[in-house]
Amino acid sequence: MTNTEKRQQLIIWLADAEDEKVNALYTLMEGNLNEHSYDLTDEHARIVEERHQNYLNGTSKPSPWQEVHDRVRNKRKRA
Repeated sequence: MTNTEKRQQLIIWLADAEDEKVNALYTLMEGNLNEHSYDLTDEHARIVEERHQNYLNGTSKPSPWQEVHDRVRNKRKRA
């Protein structure tokens, strides 16, 4: 089934669905679509911008994930 056919079938199902199911599906989709949206405070936005600029001009050094992982593990072992 193509995505177009799936969309058409969903429209048909929604037209006849009980309100409870429509509300549940709406909540699911709304949460899914907004999952990656968030608001930063002005202070957090300033920090992100500052760190981004430091990265761009070479004053900060990014760390590979494995290195970060190892550092955290070593700190946990010492604690």
